[in-house]
Amino acid sequence: MKIVVHESITAGGLGESSIPPTLLAEGRMMLEALLADLLDLQEHRLTVQVDRRYCPQLRTCPGLQVVNSRNSYSQCFRQMVDEADAAFLIAPETGGRLEAITAMVEDCGKLVIGSSAAGIKAAGNKMQTYRLLKARGIPTPRTLRLRPADDPASVGRRLDYPVVVKPIDGVGCHSVFIARRQSELERTIAAARQKAPDTTLLAQAYIDGVHASVSLLTDGSRSLPLTLNLQEIRGRSRLRYHGGCVPFDHPLRALAFRRAEEVIQAIPGLKGYVGIDLVLTDHDAVVIDVNPRLTTSYVGVRKVLRQNPAALILDAVAGKLPDPAAIQLVGSARFTTRSCDVRALGSRQ
Repeated sequence: MKIVVHESITAGGLGESSIPPTLLAEGRMMLEALLADLLDLQEHRLTVQVDRRYCPQLRTCPGLQVVNSRNSYSQCFRQMVDEADAAFLIAPETGGRLEAITAMVEDCGKLVIGSSAAGIKAAGNKMQTYRLLKARGIPTPRTLRLRPADDPASVGRRLDYPVVVKPIDGVGCHSVFIARRQSELERTIAAARQKAPDTTLLAQAYIDGVHASVSLLTDGSRSLPLTLNLQEIRGRSRLRYHGGCVPFDHPLRALAFRRAEEVIQAIPGLKGYVGIDLVLTDHDAVVIDVNPRLTTSYVGVRKVLRQNPAALILDAVAGKLPDPAAIQLVGSARFTTRSCDVRALGSRQ
């Protein structure tokens, strides 16, 4: 196939907007890792769109065409999709970006190597995700939509402290704040509104435990968890994601895998690679967010997985999942959002 590999931040999809350095670093990491794995297959012709301001080091090589799209992001993307058979899309859900470019690929009649626009719409709206998970009885923190007239004290009483305040469609820990007592909640909401002024905010009960994620494959109905990943999330008043470790050995690993599989059943339209963020408490795995796309953990997963993960994703989208017994992990990998460095003990050969 001729595949468009598209990471919207490095392609210039945010225009002249200010881009947080960690978000740009994560975008580069995912793009470079995915391209390396797809090129390894030596089966497909790849095209990638970049804005040289954000991805100056990427160059054309056998099997890969690199197109500089500065000042013509949308026109360039549409033309590349028109000329391709399929598109592998990575973008923030914020502002409906991932949903919009996915819908455009679908409207062109091309294969999306990932979740459908409908699945992304449901997973990208954290309030909708909350409702879908609750309807299935999947543990998830109580969540309220914050309205301008809401009394912070009332919100705090309904959720108890600490209270997390975050955008309804945010990614990672960007613009995620935490109030640990009633006296902090009003200014926490104000800080979140200042950071994300055009976005609906949510208030969510804070779950104490270990931050983790599950990377899994799904064909849209069946699913196969690949790894449990440790997430390094720190901060007192503002939570920040610093990277992680793959794989993560934890007594609740099997339960976390089961919760991730339940999420796939709860949200129609998820396909390919999906990341499920959880908090592991003393006795449960509580689902926090659903990422209907490649996540930063992929850069660690590919280092410890003996199979080529890009090949597994392509198979999953085509309706084929591997035998769970065939999934083999070797060593471990750590990664950080401060750089694109991934250290591994053992890797796929």
